[in-house]
Amino acid sequence: MARILVIDDNADLLQMIRTILESRGKHEVILSAEGQDGLAKAKAAPPDLAIVDVMMPGMTGYEVCRRMRADPATSHVPIIILTARGQEVDRQAALDAGADLYLSKPVTMAELQQHVDDLLARAPRPEAPGGVMALLSLRGGVGVTTLAVNLAATLVRQGEQVCLLDLCPASGNAALQLGLRPDPNWSALALLGTPPGSATIGTYLLNHSSGLRLLAAPFVPIVGDGLPRETVLAAISALQQNFAALVIDLPSALNDVTMAVLDQADIIGLVLTADPPAIQATVGTLQALKPFASKVRIILNQVVPGPSSSAQALQRVLRQPVNGVVPFDPAQAQALARGQPLALFSPTSPLAQAVAGLIPSLRASQGRPAVV
Repeated sequence: MARILVIDDNADLLQMIRTILESRGKHEVILSAEGQDGLAKAKAAPPDLAIVDVMMPGMTGYEVCRRMRADPATSHVPIIILTARGQEVDRQAALDAGADLYLSKPVTMAELQQHVDDLLARAPRPEAPGGVMALLSLRGGVGVTTLAVNLAATLVRQGEQVCLLDLCPASGNAALQLGLRPDPNWSALALLGTPPGSATIGTYLLNHSSGLRLLAAPFVPIVGDGLPRETVLAAISALQQNFAALVIDLPSALNDVTMAVLDQADIIGLVLTADPPAIQATVGTLQALKPFASKVRIILNQVVPGPSSSAQALQRVLRQPVNGVVPFDPAQAQALARGQPLALFSPTSPLAQAVAGLIPSLRASQGRPAVV
């Protein structure tokens, strides 16, 4: 079963498509009678496929396509343009706007259902819940820990079993943001005679009231690189046996441990702000992470007040899509003082909503089906 968004100002056609796709295809169908509303619904909960009319009041279907393709949350969604305009120039306009398939009316419901099934079968599917998501920046102060904590908290709020691993050897503050005392922490793992297993690792985890578990960094900074590479990899393997999802807050260094974690990660969230030093660090990091390029997702995080930064401008500099933008949220200062992440105590705040919106992009495969 798939979630299908249908945007068309013809109420009778909307109901007919809903009836066919729900009764025969067993899909969940979301209806919208105009483009702006359809876009809002797509962004709030990205569908598995969209069917869009061209001629609608306020916004054409072409513009809906362009905006969906420009938004990281919906850029991967297959789109069918369904319209009464049947000229070749109309077909080309639809494909140029980003549609995967152009169908001219009238079309039988059986034909439409077959095209829907074909596109769904070929579409890149979001990755299954779980896996290892590592967040990184070689430029300090860009909010990596804040995003890691709120990402993990959001996944817990969505019902997943999640562990957050803070690998910062310089007094990481994930525990601080969760209002927890970092005792126990991972420093004791280095004293074990054997690599930690799934049972052993549980004794070193902190319990948050939300259900989130944390393998905390020590309060006193570690002299050197922190845990040995073999111990870190064993800890990750053990945690994967106990949790559906693992979020890792990495230190700002491409050392042996960091590179080993990046190799194990399913997704790498590369975080930056729009200031020149952070952009420069990100350009260099992308070069260093070329072996992991297919796993990298770029997150623009605004940590200071002021005008929103342009993701489009950054994309031109980085030569890679920006997969998510997190706005400045003045409530984050209060969240730090409370020791409660915004994703838990204020899930409607701008930061919390933006982090929730990152999840489809972090789990979606890059690219989309070839144009039909």
